Amino acid sequence: MTVDWLAYAPLILRAAGITLWLSWLGMLVGAVGGTGIALLRLSRWRILRLLALVYTEFWRSVPILIVMFFCYFGVPLVLGIDISPFTAATVALALHASSTMSEVVRAGIQSVGRGQWEAAQAAGLTPIQTMRYVIAPQAIRVVLPPSVGVFITTLKESSLASIIGYIELTKTGLLIRDSTDGGFIPLLALAVIYFLINYAISLGGGALERRFHIGRRLDTVGAMA
Repeated sequence: MTVDWLAYAPLILRAAGITLWLSWLGMLVGAVGGTGIALLRLSRWRILRLLALVYTEFWRSVPILIVMFFCYFGVPLVLGIDISPFTAATVALALHASSTMSEVVRAGIQSVGRGQWEAAQAAGLTPIQTMRYVIAPQAIRVVLPPSVGVFITTLKESSLASIIGYIELTKTGLLIRDSTDGGFIPLLALAVIYFLINYAISLGGGALERRFHIGRRLDTVGAMA
């Protein structure tokens, strides 16, 4: 029997959109959380730095599959609440992404020279103003390239959400494979789709990086003028 693979194209495209949404949401929450953890790592209080360090190292060390199992099966047992596969997968991805993003953001902030902090303080800026107007615009140029890598990793990790019953791209491909007895073809299609998505993200990240560097060069030229 010949299988009309084109008939499954809308289903695959929809599943790809679901995977992108899940990954983006997990990355967004992870980026916000990671920024907060990074600021704690740079705190003047030792206890906060220690807590942030433990958080970062713990979630970086635990495999994402274990985190998903914990969120989907463990949290309902501990808290007595039902969690959907989507929520569990999002939280798991966010925890993993935040632990990595905290190191990325911390490195970006620390890449800004101490003289910038001192100059901002001498100009009478508050710590929040210093971070917003002086440090963040410079740090983002350092943070952006590895952040793209974290997003790609998060997207690939989202495929494990299929194990806890969430129907995203990988789960959809496996269901098509089971229903059509397509053997290797659906798996090959999944590999190609993941490649195209991640390659597009990589190209987009590269374009953003070049734009920031161009902006930086223009700022430098303007300052010299």
